[in-house]
Amino acid sequence: MTDDAERTAELRPAEALPDDVQNADAGLPGAAVAGTSPDDGPAERRGRRSGRTLGRDLLASGALAVILTALGFPFAMLWQVITPRVEFVTVEGGWYAVDTYSDGYVRADLYFAGMGLALGILAAIVAWYAMRGRRGPIVLLGLVIGSIACQVVAWRIGRAEWEAFWDAARAAAPGMHMWRPPSVLFVSLDPGTAWDELKVGHVTAALDSFQLGALGVMALAAVFTYTVCAGWSRWPSLRPSLRARVPE
Repeated sequence: MTDDAERTAELRPAEALPDDVQNADAGLPGAAVAGTSPDDGPAERRGRRSGRTLGRDLLASGALAVILTALGFPFAMLWQVITPRVEFVTVEGGWYAVDTYSDGYVRADLYFAGMGLALGILAAIVAWYAMRGRRGPIVLLGLVIGSIACQVVAWRIGRAEWEAFWDAARAAAPGMHMWRPPSVLFVSLDPGTAWDELKVGHVTAALDSFQLGALGVMALAAVFTYTVCAGWSRWPSLRPSLRARVPE
């Protein structure tokens, strides 16, 4: 082999060599190109994490919100089953409660808030571990929206049962015993009225139509739990690094 041919072979890139040879001898030509340099900037490191894009984070957050919203239906069913009901007796021209000072009048709100508290904590923990590659404020936003929507759905179902009960009580014959279904009473949520007030510049009156009350318990519990998990995370970005997930 001539001297020129030998020099040409030495100048060939190291990509042609096996991977184990390149990793074993960092001094070979081209080894720095094939490997990962610690001097890579943040942009290069972000580019290698192809799964961590804003669009995918928003999609995951939206899916989380939809799932939590759908949980409002079994939430409402369980709440209706476990909450004690107040007994009423219909009379001529109206009705009266068998137990005038029954604690069933406030148990509906307490049970609703307690279930929201437990479900919010559980939802935050599941989201933290199941969506570890998407951890961050965007997922937290989906958690908040989904939690509020979940309890709003459950509240609306309870409200429909409540109104159906009173319609049945008005039509019932005197002497009928009926049991009032639970309903969250300390809530004022009327977006239509709030919008009408905003159009005329009454901001304070508009806010009065957004008094969530017990409807915000699940979201508060979820935010608190998710924040605690983030505070104890050992990764500054909250998401496990590729080095931690993929063995070298």
